[in-house]
Amino acid sequence: MAGRGTFATTWWGKAWVEALEEAAALDPTRLSRGRTYARGGNVGAITIQPGFASAVVRGRHGHRYRTDVAVRSLAPSEWDQVAAAISTRSGHAAALLDGELPPDIVADAAELDVRLLPGPGDLRPDCSCPDWAEPCKHAAALCYLLAAEIDRDPFVLFELRGISRSDLLELIRHHRGATPDRDRDAESLGIDASDGWSRWGDAPLDTPLPPVPAVLTALLGRVGDEATTPPPSDLEIPADAWFRAADLDQLGADAAERAAASLRDGASLGLGLNHDADLARRAANLDGAALRQLARRIGMRPETLVAWSEAWRIAGATGVAMLQDDGAWSTDQTALAAGREDLVELGYSRRSVSLNYDSLRMRGNVWLALGPDHRWYRLRERGQRRELHVERAPSEDICDLVDPPPSTSPEPAPPVTPRA
Repeated sequence: MAGRGTFATTWWGKAWVEALEEAAALDPTRLSRGRTYARGGNVGAITIQPGFASAVVRGRHGHRYRTDVAVRSLAPSEWDQVAAAISTRSGHAAALLDGELPPDIVADAAELDVRLLPGPGDLRPDCSCPDWAEPCKHAAALCYLLAAEIDRDPFVLFELRGISRSDLLELIRHHRGATPDRDRDAESLGIDASDGWSRWGDAPLDTPLPPVPAVLTALLGRVGDEATTPPPSDLEIPADAWFRAADLDQLGADAAERAAASLRDGASLGLGLNHDADLARRAANLDGAALRQLARRIGMRPETLVAWSEAWRIAGATGVAMLQDDGAWSTDQTALAAGREDLVELGYSRRSVSLNYDSLRMRGNVWLALGPDHRWYRLRERGQRRELHVERAPSEDICDLVDPPPSTSPEPAPPVTPRA
């Protein structure tokens, strides 16, 4: 199904997504909205504990819902069998610690009638929203992001199945008859980042960073100058590689500029941006020829990338979402009707402002829509393909986005039509 490749790349991550999508086969629209929410940053910090995961998910109108996904836990006897199967092959524990889930582990467990990977009936979503579906779009969003976490670390799958990383490793040691000293060859391959951070104890998070050396401060103040641009890469890129050394140089310069701006001005690094918003951010810094070249390389229409880059400059990541995410436009008819009344009070006739399902439409191919940040956005269709563009900075007051009405009676509004 669509979206699977976006959130899961490993075979075990895809198995998680398949369990979700098979469970929701009767209502795929929830999955589509869930993917939109997951990509749009609507899911807050995810808490993962043995047997379940939870997060706060922001809905369409800014409401926040407590969302949980419980997973059927394996019994202690089943985990004992899994640990015994892992311990029979010396490389399995090392592979797990290195972020890999060998298929043999799942196959060996299956031979013992223990199913490690979840099936459709093993995921039990719950959400405080009024939606009756299981999963609702909020729970689906959480499940899709859990797939990315499972991709990153297969121990997340085990924890959701009911056992912590440390308890599983202890069981494996027990079956191998190993002491911690004899088993440190596997442990030395790495530790979980959260375990490493926890060793700091109760150290305050607001401890100031050490002072930046004066010479570095001077360098950061001149980032962007030709003299301080990172030197070209001297890596030998294979001739059949899909990227070039110049691409690495551009990414390096971009990272350096963002880091410098963060240290110098406190600007956001933008690491939380989704793919589309980050693409628009980079395109906004390119001239016309470079932007068109980038669009061709990623298989995107240049006109669309131009519109995204303009939206980024005017309204940031939310402006980009208003162009490429049909779920970003509010369908709150009460709020839309109130916006229409504000325009009528300003002097526009009611006939000159059409009330659509998710927007107001005015003459000149102008759309006024409420974004997920509860601000109004002015968009206009341009060109033969009627590409949408963000025209003005968003505002909480819809009247900021229109010119004063003409003194004469305006023409009737165009007929109400859905957006293409």
